[in-house]
Amino acid sequence: MSTTNKLSLAVFSMACIVFSATNADAVTKLTFDELGFPTPVDNLTVKGVTFDYKIDGVDSNEAMYNASFPPQLPSGLLANVQQPLLEGNAKGILSLDFAAPVAALEFAVGVEAFRPLAPGFSVELLDQALNSLGITAVNTAPLAILSEGLFKYSGAPIKKAILSFNSELFLNPNNPRFSLDNLTYTAVPEPSSVIALLASSAIGACLYRVRKQQKVV
Repeated sequence: MSTTNKLSLAVFSMACIVFSATNADAVTKLTFDELGFPTPVDNLTVKGVTFDYKIDGVDSNEAMYNASFPPQLPSGLLANVQQPLLEGNAKGILSLDFAAPVAALEFAVGVEAFRPLAPGFSVELLDQALNSLGITAVNTAPLAILSEGLFKYSGAPIKKAILSFNSELFLNPNNPRFSLDNLTYTAVPEPSSVIALLASSAIGACLYRVRKQQKVV
């Protein structure tokens, strides 16, 4: 194999490695056991997500990261959520603010109700300029001890998600509860990663020109 061909192969391999690393690093999952102890979620930042939680427009500590719900029951009775999780008062509004634009988002929600809810919760997505992309209503169904639902999004990059919960048909209307778990998001690749890929492509193009010139000579 000629030196030029070896360089071409090396450049191609480097581009594949950079591309794979970029995609692998872009996917992040929160399982809500990262902190090791219950922590108020309001103004908390974990793995590139800053949480905000309010009740009646006022910051509240009634939502906890690394919590259990219900605390007296084993997690095996839950279907789409597993303890520990993010748990709080369903009368509040939970916001997720992402450090980088997000092209895909998924999470599970359980609400304290033994019946189907339509909707059980709603999600409003905001783009990078914080313009609303609309509100998605998500129905929930009693899969185990909670009425649970899954939210999935893939599309234009978003910067923020705002969650509200149906607190009218809960078992305890005075203290309705929600749980959130398995939050996965895919961030848009950083400019530095894209530049690295473009640089690799440029090197490959230069090598191609060298080979072409060698043939002419």
